Amino acid sequence: MSDAAIRRLSAAGVGACLLLAGCAGDPGASPAPAAPATRVPDWRNTTYTVTCDGVVPDGFAATLRDGSARVPAAAGPYDWFDVSLGAAVSGDVDGDGRPDTVVLLRCSPQPSNGIVEEVHVLDAGGRRLAVLPSPRTLPRADVLPPVYDPDGLSVEDGRVVAVMRVYEPGDTHAGGPSGRMTVRWEWDGGELERLP
Repeated sequence: MSDAAIRRLSAAGVGACLLLAGCAGDPGASPAPAAPATRVPDWRNTTYTVTCDGVVPDGFAATLRDGSARVPAAAGPYDWFDVSLGAAVSGDVDGDGRPDTVVLLRCSPQPSNGIVEEVHVLDAGGRRLAVLPSPRTLPRADVLPPVYDPDGLSVEDGRVVAVMRVYEPGDTHAGGPSGRMTVRWEWDGGELERLP
């Protein structure tokens, strides 16, 4: 390459650098603040405080790994608790414009053949807003408590909606519930209220 060609390329390179530097804006200006990153928790790999629907009234920490945990019992008639994630759905429950998460947790005190359920409502940062009332307190719990349908859990128009399977007269624990009902809760600014 000739000396003249090298000088032309060098001049073009210097010109390009000056042009780019001029487009960079005010060198004394502070850079624009970055938007805060919202980290969505991995609900299958997090720690929950559960009571196993009141079996352990003070609750215990269950750290899920790949959606399940086995937690040794501290006292009482059980040796351990198997806890698993049944469902996790998102939507704005508390009205702040950010997605909250509704998590269905299943707990099986061992040794037993029973499973109890509890539903936690967590805000966008993962802080617990509320725990839904026990299925034992719901209508149609006179035979056995209703059971959440994981595919029927949702957030619709700010309301937590749960399709539940209910035991009808003649149903057995072994055979499972044959009926269905839908229950809705709405955030009132401090807690979830069940809608009629």
